[in-house]
Amino acid sequence: MAGAVGLTDAKIRGLQAPDAGRIEVADKVVSGLRIRVGTSGAKTFILRKRIGGRIANVTVGRFHDQRFTLTDARKKARTLLNDIEGGGDPRGETRRMTGGGAGTIRALFDDYKRAKAGKRSSSEVERIFNKYVLPEIGDRLADSVSRAEVTRLIDGVAAGGSRPTPVMARAVAAQLSAFYSWAMPRLHRLEVNPCRDAGKPDKPKARERVLSNGELKALWTVLEGEGLPWGPSVKLLVLTGQRRDEVFSADRAEFDLEAKLWTIPADRAKNGKAHLVPLSNAAVAILEAVPVIDGSAKLFPSRADPERGASGFSRALARITADMVKELTGDAKEPAIIDHFTLHDLRRTMATGLQRLGVRLEVTEAALNHISGTRGGLAGVYQRHDFLDEKRHALDAWAAEVGRIVTSNGCSEVAKLHA
Repeated sequence: MAGAVGLTDAKIRGLQAPDAGRIEVADKVVSGLRIRVGTSGAKTFILRKRIGGRIANVTVGRFHDQRFTLTDARKKARTLLNDIEGGGDPRGETRRMTGGGAGTIRALFDDYKRAKAGKRSSSEVERIFNKYVLPEIGDRLADSVSRAEVTRLIDGVAAGGSRPTPVMARAVAAQLSAFYSWAMPRLHRLEVNPCRDAGKPDKPKARERVLSNGELKALWTVLEGEGLPWGPSVKLLVLTGQRRDEVFSADRAEFDLEAKLWTIPADRAKNGKAHLVPLSNAAVAILEAVPVIDGSAKLFPSRADPERGASGFSRALARITADMVKELTGDAKEPAIIDHFTLHDLRRTMATGLQRLGVRLEVTEAALNHISGTRGGLAGVYQRHDFLDEKRHALDAWAAEVGRIVTSNGCSEVAKLHA
C-alpha cells in the first residue's frame, strides 16, 4: 500500500490498475480517506475508521471526473466522520448505496414532506429545505447533528450572498426546528431538538418603508412600459394591497369581473382565512387586459411551468427600480436616489394611504386580511362582520387616489373620506 500523499484529481486519474489484488492511496487532507484501485481499473473512495471498537471500511463513492471528484469525496468523508464520532454507524442498512442514508435528514425529509402534504406552507417548506438545508446537511445522520452545526448553518444563511438575509435565516431555523420536532419520535438516539437554543439572528426591526407620491407616480409610469407579468401584476399589488404570492399565484377562476370581486381561497391566504377583495374599476380594467395563456389556469403563469405562478421578483424589481431612478431624475444633472423597497412595501403604502384618506383602522385591516389588532384575539372571536361594503368603498377611494397621484404634477394633500 502506498504511503500518504496529497491526492489530486490528476493523480487519481493517473493511477494504473494493478496486475493482481488492489492498491490503496491515502489522502493527507482528510484522515482515513483513501482511493482504492482494483484490477478492473475502477477507482473507489473509502473511509477507514474505527467503528464500535473495530476498524471498518466505509464506501464513500466511485471516482468520476465530473460527477464525484476528490472534492466531493472529501466533503462526504467529513460528513461520515462527524456521524461516526457522534456514535452513528453509516454502514449497511443505515446507509443506501446511493449515499442517502435511511437515517439521514434527506431520507427523513421525504417522509416529512408526505406528512405535511396538503398544508398551505408545504411548498415553502420544500423550497427552504432544497435551497438551504439539504445541500449542507442533507446527508448527515439526523440524530448526529449538533446545536453548534445548526448554528453554523443558520449563520451561513444570514451572511450569505451580497445582501444579509436575517429574515430568511430565521425562517430556515423555524422550519428545521419543526422538522426535528416531527423527527424526534422516529429517532431512537435523539433526546433533544438540536435547534433548541441554537443561535439565530435577532428578529429584524419592522419595516417602515412607504413609497412617496412621487415614487408611486414614477413606479406606475414605469409599469406602463412593462410587459407581462410585471406591469399588470405590480399594478394589482398597488391597487389591492394583497400579498405578493396571492397575486402572482392567483388562478383566473378566483376573479369574478362582473361582480368585481376576487376571492382568495383559504389554502392560498397566509392566515388560512378565505378573503374577499373588492375590485375597483381600474383593477378590473387591468385584469380584462391580461391575456389567457393556453394550458394554464394561472393569471400570471411561469414560462417554465404553466401550472405555477410567475417568479423572478428580485431581478424584475431591480430593473423596475433602475427605471424609476431614470424617471425621477429626468433632466437633472444628479441622479435621483430611491431607498430600497420590496414588493411587500407596496402593501404598506396602500395601508398608509387608506389611513391618510380617513379609512377606519378595522376596515384597513379587513382589506389587508390581517387577523390581528382589532380583528385578533377575543375581539376576533366575536367580530364576524366581513366589511365587504366598507372594503369596496375604501379600495375604490384608493384607486381614485392612485389615479390622482399618477396624473398630477405635484403632490398635493389627499382628500379625506370616511369608510
